[in-house]
Amino acid sequence: ASKNLSIFLTELAMAIPPKNALYSLLLVSSFILGAMADPALSCPSRCEEELQWTLYARQIGGGANANQEEMVHSVHPTTGFGTIVVNNWDVLDAPLPTATIVARARGTHTKAGPAAGDWFTSLSIVFEGARFNGSTFQVMGITNTDGQWAIVGGTKELSRADGTIKHTVLRATALENYRQLDIRAFYTPPAVLMQMVLLPSN
Repeated sequence: ASKNLSIFLTELAMAIPPKNALYSLLLVSSFILGAMADPALSCPSRCEEELQWTLYARQIGGGANANQEEMVHSVHPTTGFGTIVVNNWDVLDAPLPTATIVARARGTHTKAGPAAGDWFTSLSIVFEGARFNGSTFQVMGITNTDGQWAIVGGTKELSRADGTIKHTVLRATALENYRQLDIRAFYTPPAVLMQMVLLPSN
């Protein structure tokens, strides 16, 4: 398909007199943009996959099993403004301590405002196990009791990911909480990316 399109555009450009070169350029450009927008020409199969998945982050703030550590202490004891915490939260398939670990949420959360929920979070969710092993989501957003994070990228099987993660605290104690993560993402698997590079010549 791409070869036929290239031949057509070349013949079209050659058929138009030189004095109409600008018109020719505009016409050919419009055809190219149209081809890019047409999935049949730009992608040989469905380009994106959709993922909807509910997981659970376990945040342990203290004790022998703590999975986060305060690295920068605030000089504002009332608000905690400026505090930076490094985290390696377990991401589970159920909100239970015995549940299977599906991923790790590795990154930081920073107290970026005076209110209790003003925590800015930047994470790499690194998947483990049979599904998406070694693939990642890059995530950022505000971590209040409830809210949304933006998925702004991905790697390996989850390449070119975008979407959102709705997060809701299910239960909390003084030392830990379980946060439900409702993931909705779109990504382009490597096999599809390879097909897009190696489009058929006929």
